[in-house]
Amino acid sequence: MITTEYIFNKIENQIKKYNIADKAAVLIPIVRNHDGQLCLLFEVRSSTLKWQPGDICFPGGKMEVSDHTAINTALRETEEELGIEKDKIKVYGQLPSFLSAIGLKIYPVVGECLSTHFKLNEAEVADTFMVPINWFISNPPLKATMEVAHKPAHDFPFELIPKRSKDWQKRSQHDVYFYHYQHHVIWGLTAQIIQRFLTTIE
Repeated sequence: MITTEYIFNKIENQIKKYNIADKAAVLIPIVRNHDGQLCLLFEVRSSTLKWQPGDICFPGGKMEVSDHTAINTALRETEEELGIEKDKIKVYGQLPSFLSAIGLKIYPVVGECLSTHFKLNEAEVADTFMVPINWFISNPPLKATMEVAHKPAHDFPFELIPKRSKDWQKRSQHDVYFYHYQHHVIWGLTAQIIQRFLTTIE
């Protein structure tokens, strides 16, 4: 028999799972190149990954219960992916969180890597490269628009809702940014985070 206590327990458990599953943190890693210029460090994702192989990203990932804070998540993921120990990263703070197009709440953390002796997790990271922050300031990104739409599938009961359109229907749209640096294309969520970072420091 369904009781209010049963419903409460079910909903409470789902909320706890959802609060962790829909949150992620990334580190915006600041490094210095051989000329002493401040740069942003990027990862090239492994070509064997199922999700966005070969794309450019910052170190990061989904929050875990043991992390407690977004900063802990960003530092843990950076150590797992690049082999940089937590005490070798000087955290400067966080940017405001935002909701990504796929529904993840992203917490960007800004920190300086005091060591550039990386030990890449080759299962996730194929390579790294750095781009001077001044280059981003001097080279605005290409901006495009992504439209999100929906369309009823073949099994949709149109006889129950006869006025329902069978065509694609636009639901929303959002801006997509692209930076072309040398032979790298930095786009999507990573470029969006760069935009937020530059807006904050400018």
